[in-house]
Amino acid sequence: MQTTKTIPMLVTAAFLTAVAAPAVYAADASTDSATPNTAQKAGAYVDDSVITAKVKAAFVEDSQVSALKIKVTTKKGIVTLAGAVPNAEAGQHALQIAAAIDGVKDVKSALTVKAS
Repeated sequence: MQTTKTIPMLVTAAFLTAVAAPAVYAADASTDSATPNTAQKAGAYVDDSVITAKVKAAFVEDSQVSALKIKVTTKKGIVTLAGAVPNAEAGQHALQIAAAIDGVKDVKSALTVKAS
């Protein structure tokens, strides 16, 4: 008979959660617009990961950069490129490709030129 009591309790808990969630979200959203809520933080993370993926895809498509091992990271729309390039021109070319991606606010270089 324990199962008979458990199911109505679970249904009630699910209902209360569904009813309370919008109120909690609205309260969170209205508290302080300067403090991003969890959804905004998640959105920023997704946007950054999309930018990183687009930069990496552009590198793969470019014959000069595709062979290079360049690490791409993005935080708040700022892309950082790290790794070794054969010459300064290759590094500059990689920076230009990254800067041309939609959503990129700035590009930072942590690239080093390999010694010949």
